[in-house]
Amino acid sequence: MKLYKLENIKRIHGNRTVLDIEDLEIAAGKIYTLIGPNGAGKTTLLKILSFLDSPSQGRMHFMGEEVLCGEKHLYGFRKRVVLLDQSPIMFTGSVWKNIEFGLKVRNIREDEKGRRIREVLDLVGMARFKDYNARGLSGGETKRIALARALVLQPEVLLCDEPTANVDAENQEIILDIIEQINKEQKTSVIFSTHYLSQGQRLADHSLLLQRGSLSEMANENIFRITVAGYEGDKTLCQLTGQLIIKIPKEALPLDKSFAKVHIDPYLLTFEPGCEKRTDGNVVRGHVTDISQESGSVRLGVDVGVKMVLIFPMEQYLLEKPSLGQKLNIFIPDQALGFSSFESSLSSSRK
Repeated sequence: MKLYKLENIKRIHGNRTVLDIEDLEIAAGKIYTLIGPNGAGKTTLLKILSFLDSPSQGRMHFMGEEVLCGEKHLYGFRKRVVLLDQSPIMFTGSVWKNIEFGLKVRNIREDEKGRRIREVLDLVGMARFKDYNARGLSGGETKRIALARALVLQPEVLLCDEPTANVDAENQEIILDIIEQINKEQKTSVIFSTHYLSQGQRLADHSLLLQRGSLSEMANENIFRITVAGYEGDKTLCQLTGQLIIKIPKEALPLDKSFAKVHIDPYLLTFEPGCEKRTDGNVVRGHVTDISQESGSVRLGVDVGVKMVLIFPMEQYLLEKPSLGQKLNIFIPDQALGFSSFESSLSSSRK
């Protein structure tokens, strides 16, 4: 079933077109990621999909029904879709009161309110925080409570704007696990924006790449087959296509797997001076093979034993000015690695 259908959608601010989508269909019951650099139009699209903003022109259908722009018409749609903001604001009062707010607005019965709040607090692992001052939470805790506040409304569609931005790795994993769980168990359709291609590779049924407000083809770059070559402390040594060896945390691969595919997020790779001293990932060295401009960003091809692509803002290019043939140290953070298509090997055992 089609969840959304967009035709010739444009959003214009002043004399600037910030969103221009000719045709987009999104299926119900799936997880989609919106990927792209800052200013690509991800937040604008999410606001339109949540019926909190209207396109300047074009047509949109939701579950087969055309969406008209009148407030009365939009109200019914808004009850079925919830948008989790990138920087959620907690109201004054306890965690419980924050989660309860939307239920009170919708006149949900007291006994039903209590049941739902307890369920979502358990889901996000924050039950013991129910009486805490909501404005005293850490960044990761705030994101989880905001997620609970959205899920307690039992939306058909959950839209999340950068749900894992500015939180630690542990809370990122918790949030992604919750998104996956509600999609599988409650059949909630999910669309979330992110800078991390690896999150889309790991979690989403489909990924949509936005650049300068328009949809682009998702490039199948930086996808390699890896073979487990051994172990070193808490790291697994993996050989990429060719002779390149990288170290990854042991927990990143299942215990009985020796082969996998890895996607290395080109937006998270860096080459700034001093990156070779970092210890939270891998540093590889290679020479620049090609440079091109893409929608305000720069695409850098580097031969590090395999062809690797980096994508970064024009501002960084103008600052560093890498040239063809130049030798560079490339830093690959652990969070840039996404794994899929695991294969077993009876001859391999974890030491």
